[in-house]
Formats: sequence, C-alpha cells, structure tokens
Amino acid sequence: MRVQQDQRQELHLKEQKEHPAMSHGTDRDTLYIDGDWRIPATDRTFTAVSAATEEPFGVFPEADRADVDAAVAAARRALGGVRGWGSAEERAAAMERLALALESRTEALGTVIAQEVGTPLERAIEANVGAAAGLLRFYAPLADVMYAEDLRPAGVGHSLVRREPVGVVAMIAPWNYPLSTLFFKLAPALAMGCTAVIKPSPTTGLDSFLVADAVHEAGFPPGVINVLPAEREVGEYLVTHPGVDKVAFTGSTAAGRRLGALCGELLRPVTLELGGKSAAILLEDAPLPLFLDHLLGLSFNNNGQTCTNNTRLLVPRSRYDEIVDAVTATVAGWTVGDPLDPSTVIGPVAGAAHRDRIEGYLRKGREEGARVTTGGGRPAGLDRGFYIEPTVFADVDPAMVVAREEIFGPVVTISAYDGSVEGAVAMANDSDYGLAGSVWTADEALGRQVARAVDTGTFSVNHANFDIGAPMGGRKDSGLGLELGREAIEAYIQYKTIFVTEPPTDDDARAA
Repeated sequence: MRVQQDQRQELHLKEQKEHPAMSHGTDRDTLYIDGDWRIPATDRTFTAVSAATEEPFGVFPEADRADVDAAVAAARRALGGVRGWGSAEERAAAMERLALALESRTEALGTVIAQEVGTPLERAIEANVGAAAGLLRFYAPLADVMYAEDLRPAGVGHSLVRREPVGVVAMIAPWNYPLSTLFFKLAPALAMGCTAVIKPSPTTGLDSFLVADAVHEAGFPPGVINVLPAEREVGEYLVTHPGVDKVAFTGSTAAGRRLGALCGELLRPVTLELGGKSAAILLEDAPLPLFLDHLLGLSFNNNGQTCTNNTRLLVPRSRYDEIVDAVTATVAGWTVGDPLDPSTVIGPVAGAAHRDRIEGYLRKGREEGARVTTGGGRPAGLDRGFYIEPTVFADVDPAMVVAREEIFGPVVTISAYDGSVEGAVAMANDSDYGLAGSVWTADEALGRQVARAVDTGTFSVNHANFDIGAPMGGRKDSGLGLELGREAIEAYIQYKTIFVTEPPTDDDARAA
C-alpha cells in the first residue's frame, strides 16, 4: 500500500510540473496535509453535483484512514508542545492573512457553495465567506489570552493558573453552512494555539479545497490545518484516533449522539452543535408586518436548511386566521429558482436524498391531518434540480410528527394556543430540542420575560439575529457545549495549576 501511494505521489508531482494548472481547476486530485498537496491513500473520489441542475461540476478525492494517520501526525508535530503553534502575534497575523485570502476568493467560494447547497448566492457569500473572515478577525486579538497566567494567593504560597491549548482538534463540519460552521471551531482553536484536522461533508467537500488554497496562501506552518473530505466511517476513525485531543462537531442529533458516545468512552472532550425545532411565539399584540419582514431569515433561512430556523409558529387563537393568511400570502410570493439567479428567494435543497426526506415529511403532515396552505410539493416548471416549494402547514397539533421532528427544509407549521402567555411558553418548551426561538410583541419588557422563560440556548425579541460576539449553544437534544463569543475559547484550552512559594519574575513571565 505504501509503495503504491509513493508511486502515485511521484507520478502526480511529475504531472504537476508538466501541467501546473491541474491542481487549480474545479477537479481536485490531492489532499491538503502537512502544509502541502498530497496524493490520497486510495483512488476513491467524490463528485460534486449541482443542486440546481443535478449535473456534476467537480470531482475531488476521498480520504482514508492512512490519510487521517498522516494528518494527525502532522498536526501533532505542528502543535509544538504545551505552548501551541507560534506566538500570539504570529497566530493573529496568520489569521488575518487567512481572512484576506478567503475574501480574495469570495465569488469562487460563494458560487461553489450555492451550487453544492442550493443557497442563494448573496446569502452563500454573506453567511459563509463573510462569517469566516469575521470570525478570524474576532478571535485573532484574543490570541494573547493563551499566555495569560493568573497568580492567586493560596494558603501556602501562591497558585499560578495557566492556560494551554487543548491540542489537536478533530473538526467535523456539516454541509449546510460549510465555511461558517467550520470557522466557529477553527478560529478560536487557531487563536488558542491548537492545530486542526478538518473533515468536511462529502456533500460540500469541493469548497473545502478553496479553503485549503487560502490556508496555503496565508502561510500557516505545515500541519496546523489539514483538510480531509471523507465518509462517516473515516470520520469516526478520526474522532477516535489516539493522536486527537478534542472533537468539535456540527450535524444531526443522531450523529452527535454517536460521536458523543465514542468520546465518552475515551474521556475525550467534545463540543456538539446539533439540530433544532425552534418556536416563534406571536403574542396577542404581535406586530405582524414586522414579523413578516423577518419571516424569510427567521424561518426559511438557506431554503430551510438552518438548524436555528424558527419552524414552529405558535399563534394566539384570537388572531389565528389573520396570521395564517398573512404567512401563506408572504411565502407564496417568494420566487423559487436557481441559486445563482439574483431574483431567487428560495433555492433547491442539497441533494436528491435530502429532497426525498423532506417530501416524506410533507406526506406525513398530510396523513396526520395538517392543512397545506401553500406549497407542499415540487414547483411547476423546475423539472431539474432538487427543488421543494416553500410550504406552510396550518392546523398543526403540537403532537404531530411535523411539529416535533426537524424537517430541515422550507417548511413551517402553525399551531394555535389558547389563553395565557404561560401557555404559549409551555408549548414552546414542549420539545426535545432547545436551540433557538423568538417572541413577537409590542411590549419589549414582556418579550424579555418570555425569552427568559423559554428553555433554549438563544432567543430573539422582535427580530431574527445572529452575533458572533455572543455564545451560542444548544440544550436538550440540540447539543453540548458552546460556540461563538469569547466563551468559545474555553473549548480549546486546558488549565494547569502550578503551586509556587514565590511569585514569578518578569523573566519567568516572558518564558511562559
């Protein structure tokens, strides 16, 4: 096996010299490991398929266990011990260079992601390239936190409390926001001196090669960042690899339970950002025009492929018909089409299997007695592409499957509640998930009271919002641990207490 891989590597280097453009087109044939492009351990490949046309538009290699071994070994070498890779200043400078390198690829990254995921192009750029660059710039100034040592008085002498990088981090990113969800993890990890082995989803693996190009251009030390598209089995091998110190995962709750169990057996720290079934609560005095203005970003973001979407609309019975009619008219007016067309509001979903899964929920909702007020199938005239009409289910009992399980498509349910605000809060909390939510009311003070009462990690009052400077984390089946904000740093450091009889000198501090 090793001889064959070496022979393929030798042949590839020869071909690169003869055809230097081969590594920079849509198709890729090497993996980014240890600061360079390397021939993979197998000949297996993935094919990128356009969500809008169902046509292939790129081929890229599939990583195997031998590639994981090489990448983890490179990440361990780059780690350089308890201090992590580079000084705080070097890390911050490299992160800024990476932000610039990503921004120089804005159109290319946005176009690839729009084709892979179906995200309308403007949103693909803003929520991926813009977010990734913003995250790098948010965490870069915090890199010096790494070396902060806290001297505390003790019963005898002093306690010197030190922060050190957690080590090599296995990062498993999902397909729906392939850049932003990756940099939720990568940016704080880099700032704290950790190294990374990244496994992007095969569904959106092609864009990860553009990220690796940017990493290479930014001049990170070899092994700090390694990128390995792979199937789930190889992903589990990475998660359980003895050279990995920490796991960070975004994906489905089912997959998160599996990885959490594996990490539990290994006593390995893990961050899990999982699914959601969040509720938007409209109170009796809800400002309906404002709510409708936010409906796309609140409940249908990324064609419904967003874990924080508020897909359960809980409305007072006294305004039920009014709200159902208004939501239906708004959703019915959205343009469905090619994500590269600027007029498109709702694009296709990511793949035939995912479209089939969503259609299964549409059938289930009808079987359970929910009423489709708009949508409910594939749009007329779009015979190619993985399209689903944006759909509204009314008359939904909270016990129905479509009100309890994450559909992850352009589908919302509307349920009526009677009486009190407390009843609406109880309905919102009647869920296995606890990721996001919102309340809509003319009384902001009452809205804040509702926000405090709903058992969820993030919550909005009268708008749909996202803030990289504030922590985001799920409760219940929505995950474990935090991402974003200064708090995310905690996932990528470990503490050491050194008991001393005398305070450290300035020379000690500089050597720390």
